[in-house]
Amino acid sequence: MKEILLFTLSSSVDETIQKLGELGVLDINEINHSIDEVVERRLTDVNRANNAIAILENYKKKTKDVSSVGNRFVEPKQLIDRILLTPEIEQNCKNKLDELNQQLEWYKIWGENVTVKDFKYLQEKEIYIRLYQADKSIVKELKKDHCIATFQEYDNKIPVALFTTDKSERLDLKEETLPKLPLNVIKQQIKRKERQLEQVVSFLENHVSNINLLEDYNLELEERLGVQQTLNGMGNIEGKLKYLKGYLPKDSVDDFIAVAKENHWGYNISDPENPEDVPVYIKNPKWINIINPVMKFIDIVPGYKEVDVSIYFLIAFALFFAMLVGDAGYGAIFFITTLIFRKKVDAQMRFLMYVLSGSTIIWGVLSGTYFGSEAIASLPFFNYLIIENIASFGVDNISFMMHLSFLIGTIHLTIAHGVRIFQFINSIKALSELGWISLVWGLFFLTEQLVLGEVAPEWNIWLFVVGAVLVAFFSVESKNFFKSMGVSIANLPLSLISGFSDIVSYVRLFAVGMATAAVASSFNNMIVPNGILDMGIIDLIMAAIALFLGHGLNIALALMAVMVHGIRLNMLEFAGHLGVQFSGEAYKPFKLITSSNSFNKEKTKSQIIE
Repeated sequence: MKEILLFTLSSSVDETIQKLGELGVLDINEINHSIDEVVERRLTDVNRANNAIAILENYKKKTKDVSSVGNRFVEPKQLIDRILLTPEIEQNCKNKLDELNQQLEWYKIWGENVTVKDFKYLQEKEIYIRLYQADKSIVKELKKDHCIATFQEYDNKIPVALFTTDKSERLDLKEETLPKLPLNVIKQQIKRKERQLEQVVSFLENHVSNINLLEDYNLELEERLGVQQTLNGMGNIEGKLKYLKGYLPKDSVDDFIAVAKENHWGYNISDPENPEDVPVYIKNPKWINIINPVMKFIDIVPGYKEVDVSIYFLIAFALFFAMLVGDAGYGAIFFITTLIFRKKVDAQMRFLMYVLSGSTIIWGVLSGTYFGSEAIASLPFFNYLIIENIASFGVDNISFMMHLSFLIGTIHLTIAHGVRIFQFINSIKALSELGWISLVWGLFFLTEQLVLGEVAPEWNIWLFVVGAVLVAFFSVESKNFFKSMGVSIANLPLSLISGFSDIVSYVRLFAVGMATAAVASSFNNMIVPNGILDMGIIDLIMAAIALFLGHGLNIALALMAVMVHGIRLNMLEFAGHLGVQFSGEAYKPFKLITSSNSFNKEKTKSQIIE
């Protein structure tokens, strides 16, 4: 990345911003961080548009039949205002309906012919009627001491009416509140509120077809906001000059210079002074970019001076996914599902799913795992493809699978330190990373001995000696050699313990993969313990439903394991040894996609059908 300092006349600042937006390569770093009313207002407009689109998206999921709308033209802003009113209207209607239904229930309990006027009339004659709902067990006792009438049981309670001439006489029960409205009025208002709800739903469903138009309008709003933020963020020199700072990729420098000369801008191009402020621009081949959906999902970006982990993440994630899911049948489901919905899935996500499902199928075939069924794996053709050491059924391979997991972890961490060797190739730190590779393999043999009982080679001690010496002498670059060596030696014990736990952590690949196969097998044995040949049609249907639900649950658990363990091994263990802290900010160039000078227009020309 290159750092740009750009100068322009205050009189032509609008044109400058427009040209920069059309160029679309400069990530602008604000010099003035103040926020004025215009920015706040435009930010509010963007948020309101996003909320309106979200409301329509919600109703898009509820209806497949999008009806046509009227023929009167309105501004998008007017439609957004109306859409944003609908949640409040809808909630008010529901609240009112709840209140009315409670009053309606009162009439169901005490009779539809009763009116509030009757109670008021009797009160004027000093006859008081108080209403309660009592348990059956106390009704007899109440009759002994009070003048009461009982009604038909309702909701496991006995409606009780107390008649008295004593205004203060009451039962020790919760008194029923009289309805505020007559029954006929309540029914009319319920119909009215239900009709209002239907109108709200109909309005939103009718405007689902305008989502794309509102998204276009929202894009204009976002651009207006970006322009205003850029204008506000520019520095000012005596009211005559405006200047801004930003960053752009090296391969875009020539394009920037050409536009700058054409528009007579002053500029300075230099290497960034503070790497922490520089946005990260990652440009990979398309086949590596398929990992981008996962990176965006976990929302991480390596720092400007840190290594891009995309290719290492992709390869390792595909292997971890295959081992954690570990079932060729599940992999086939992922593959077929991706094929069916290929037109609705982003291209990068689609090809990533092909890779992940393909790797899962390969691992499942080699381990003989097909929906957790040992019977399928024992068929001659499938049995021929099984590698016995990683087979899911029929062999005791726990020790080998743990060994394989430790070996994968050791190789994974070795690659991390190998990358750092090339990163520090012109520094003594490269020797320190070579020492860490020696220590990682020493820890691998120690792990094998402690966990699996495998005897470590006699020369393993030299891996620790050589590695410790290289790490102690060359980890820290400092003018004070003895001070840097002291710091390295002090940190070494904890680093070794951490390295040991990192290698052991990879055993989760075997443990979770084995659990997935075991759960699938258990479902099969519980639902069809004696096979399907002797089952009737109804039994077959019930078994199919149960198997669908059981394996569906197992797939969900396996995918959760991938998100927890597969990503963790890359983001913590591997990235920790690689020295990547993911402290970067993604490169976000300032772009204007809509029509020229759109930010100067107070009203959009876009019109939509209401």
